[in-house]
Parts: sequence; C-alpha cells; structure tokens
Amino acid sequence: MQKPIVILGVDAAQGALLFPFKESGKIVANVEPRAVFHSKKEEQWKLNFGDIPFVRSLEEVKAQKIDLILGSPSCGHSSVFSYSRKKSLGKPREDVTLNLYLSSIKKFKPVVFMLENLPKLLDFIPIGEWEHNLPDYKLIVHCHSVTVFGNSQQSRKRLVLIGVRKDSKINPQIFDHTFQVTKPKNLCQLKKGVRRDINYREADDKKLAMYHYADKSKTTLTVAQVRKLWRTEFKNDYKWPMRTQKMKTLPGVYRNRKKSYPLTVRPSSRQFNPHGRIMGLDEYRVIMGFPKSFKVYFDNANPTYWLNKGRNTLTKGAVYENSLWLKSCLQKAGLISK
Repeated sequence: MQKPIVILGVDAAQGALLFPFKESGKIVANVEPRAVFHSKKEEQWKLNFGDIPFVRSLEEVKAQKIDLILGSPSCGHSSVFSYSRKKSLGKPREDVTLNLYLSSIKKFKPVVFMLENLPKLLDFIPIGEWEHNLPDYKLIVHCHSVTVFGNSQQSRKRLVLIGVRKDSKINPQIFDHTFQVTKPKNLCQLKKGVRRDINYREADDKKLAMYHYADKSKTTLTVAQVRKLWRTEFKNDYKWPMRTQKMKTLPGVYRNRKKSYPLTVRPSSRQFNPHGRIMGLDEYRVIMGFPKSFKVYFDNANPTYWLNKGRNTLTKGAVYENSLWLKSCLQKAGLISK
C-alpha cells in the first residue's frame, strides 16, 4: 500500500493550497508568520484543519521527511497596489515570508514544492537567481491568468513556480503544461453556487471610505448610499467614477457585470455585485473556486473583525483550482494514488 504523501504548508495562509490534500496526504503543519491569518483561538484554521498545527516558525515543525511544500508568500512587494501606496515597489529579497519559504526548502529538501505569487516577482528575482539558490531542483515556471486552471477570474494573473528535486524519479515534464480542472464561469453562473444564509456582508449603515465626486466634503458613504448610486446615477458605470483630471475612477473599486467573468477579488470591502450590493463572503468563496466543504468562520458578535478575516482567508493566496491542478499532476507522477 502506498504511503501517504507528507505535506508541509509554508506561508500557506488559511490553507487554500492545502485543503485538497486533506484526504490524500498527511499535512504535518502550516508555518504562517503573518498575523493577519491568526486569531486568539485560531477559529478559522481549526474549522477546516482541526488539530493540524498552525505555527509561526520552522522551529515548531518536528523534523521529518517532507515530500511536498506548498505556499503563497507575501506578494505585496510586487503589487501595483503597493506601488500606488508607497510610490515604490518593495524589496522581495528582504521579505520575511519569501525567505522563510526558501529556508524551508533548504531545510526539508522536499521532493516537490510549489510557490504561488505575482508574476512581477520574477522581475525582481530572475529565474537564474532561483536556480542558483536551489541547484538541486529542476524549476518549472507558469505565468498566466488563473483561467488556465479553470478559475473564473480572467484578470487574475499569477506566477506558479514548481520545483522537482533532480535526484527524484519524477519526470519534471509532468508539470510543464497547464490545464483546466473545471470550466470558467460568468457571474450569473457562479451566483447559483452562493449560499445566501452565510453570505455575510456589511450592514447598510456601515460607512465605507468612498465619496461622491461632486461632494468631496464627505469622505465616507454608507453601504446603502453606495448601492443607491450604483443603481441610479452610476447605473452605466462599473468602476467607481471620480471625474477629475488626475483620476477617472477610484482604484480597486468596481462592481461586476452579470454576464462577464468576475474581476480580481481582493481583501477589500469596496467590491460590489451587479446589483450594487457589497460582495459577501460566500460570493468571494465561489469566485475563488472554494468548494462548499471549505468553511469560513464568522461570529455575529464581532462582524467587522470576522468579515476582514474572512476576506483575507479567501483572497490572499492561490485560487482553489491551482491546487487541484497540482494534485492531478502529482497523481500522474505517482506521488498520490488516484
């Protein structure tokens, strides 16, 4: 009988990459140093992964043979949003999560690893530098829209870096080609999978950091006011209008179109569905490709806190189809039984 593949998450957020392997492998831990993914009782992690350790450093992982390392280190260092805030891009070589990920590969020497990030990362750290730092691995690079895996966010472009240890019996060419594990859907099709009873969102009186271009004295609008503007004055707009010489629209604020692919979701409370309603957590889940079995923790006693946690859980990391594609490749490689 084939032994279960031993898996370690490193910078794996709340487990998007790990979840498909719960039944077909042994997940020993997820090493996640970023505070945004932790809570006092680790409610979100335990909801999906139970007692699997959710730790902050490699030292907390018991030394053992690791077959597969999965992770999505921080991508803010190579994000256009980082540039708009700081007027300069970050320094990925100094990024804590990226260095942690590289350290984990050197320490555990997995048979295979997968790193998910923004394509811009390779502009800062060229593939030749990765090869120099990881000489024991054959590297395979994919930079595409996530629709190549079957996710519906055509505008979401990601880097997927696969490493196959050269002394293993695995043929690296197995990972050379992307394929769709499901068919991308437009928003109308995706909406059918949304559960209204758990589609948590901000209340109508919640204030958002938005304003009407004609009245700049008001720096916030309520959710209800925003919805009314989308449905009336801005009914023909799909990006929040600014109508100034410097800016035509407010960056990152949009509403999706009914019969189009959903735009890239981010951990923001300023993204809306076609009806002008702020998008709820289950809409985010469906767009990111997560199955109904992946649960998002929510507590009505502290809604703002858990809405923010939920959006981070669902959007900061890989789409679900990415991991399903990898799982299929690992089955072809013989690391996982079919």
